[in-house]
Amino acid sequence: MTGIQLLAIAFAVAMAFWTYRTYRRRDLLAAEAALWFAVWIGLVFVSAFPDLLRNVVGPLKVARLLDLVMILAILLLSTIVFVLNSRVRHMERRTVELVRRLALSAEEPDGNSKQPVGQVQRDPAKTAE
Repeated sequence: MTGIQLLAIAFAVAMAFWTYRTYRRRDLLAAEAALWFAVWIGLVFVSAFPDLLRNVVGPLKVARLLDLVMILAILLLSTIVFVLNSRVRHMERRTVELVRRLALSAEEPDGNSKQPVGQVQRDPAKTAE
């Protein structure tokens, strides 16, 4: 085994441990933790047994195993960026809605609204009917 293989395996094991700790602190959902564990186990497998994957590289018309790993890594990272972007947009919409509700509930001079914050209408134009 070469030095880079050992380094990749040590990195994957450390990241799997970090993923486990993050999951135990409830910072990751079970599905997210499972996805990351699959990534780290895949990295260990590719690093420890590169000769087993050479049969996969040929039919895919990829020049080297490293090229295949890089292509898969780019696809995975692109997917993660897309999911993160959609979650950020969703959270932004929820934050704007919450700020709107709080602003409408604070309209009264004494700070009390006629309606609780949870029951404020979403679209003021619909209430004018």
